[in-house]
Amino acid sequence: MNKYRTVLRALVAVLIFTGFQAPVRPESIGTPFHEWSRDYALNILNESPWSQHQTYIRQLRGIGSGIQGEKEIYNTYFVRFLSAEPVRKAFARVKELHVDYEELDERQREEFDNQNNRAVNLKMDDWIVVSVAFRSNVPREESNIERFLMGQTTETIKTRVYLSTERFPRLEISEYIPPTEKIIGAKFIFPRTKDGREVVTAEDEVIAFEFDTPGSDSELRTTFDVQDMTQEGELIL
Repeated sequence: MNKYRTVLRALVAVLIFTGFQAPVRPESIGTPFHEWSRDYALNILNESPWSQHQTYIRQLRGIGSGIQGEKEIYNTYFVRFLSAEPVRKAFARVKELHVDYEELDERQREEFDNQNNRAVNLKMDDWIVVSVAFRSNVPREESNIERFLMGQTTETIKTRVYLSTERFPRLEISEYIPPTEKIIGAKFIFPRTKDGREVVTAEDEVIAFEFDTPGSDSELRTTFDVQDMTQEGELIL
């Protein structure tokens, strides 16, 4: 398992610092994820109908500026609909590509496959799950956000985060899960139905995630086009 932890740490850098490419469309998501290219999987995770990133830039003033000589601080939040199967498949595919699968013995392969398949096949019929990961070029910034996210509970954070749809402009979370894997981040769990009504349907135009982030960054708001998440009339969320 130490080998897996090493792989996961390496994946953090891959997911965050790989150059962003053109947004992907959902037409190819029906192919087995084992056949996805590295670039396709990374695009699903970084810039796709189910994933967005938002970067805040702060100028530093003074001689020498930051501790490591940086002149600007780049803080980036990655917002992903983890309940959307393509996102879970993309995580699984990236992990596959960064494990020397052929060198694993039979027991290790079985353990790896089971772990990956459990994540891909999670039942999300009742919940919409949004994950938020954070990266910065300044370690102190990362430590501050990580400390904040790890210290929150459902009760303490529920007034800072909302899902916004046409029927429910400020839908509160049902549960909050602090980060357990840095590459995925914190998880915000929302109900799919409320008061007998679906929170979002394939006929809607947009769905937005709002998070009052700590520190000096502005409120995080990411808006997703529902039609881009829809394939053959089915909402993939």
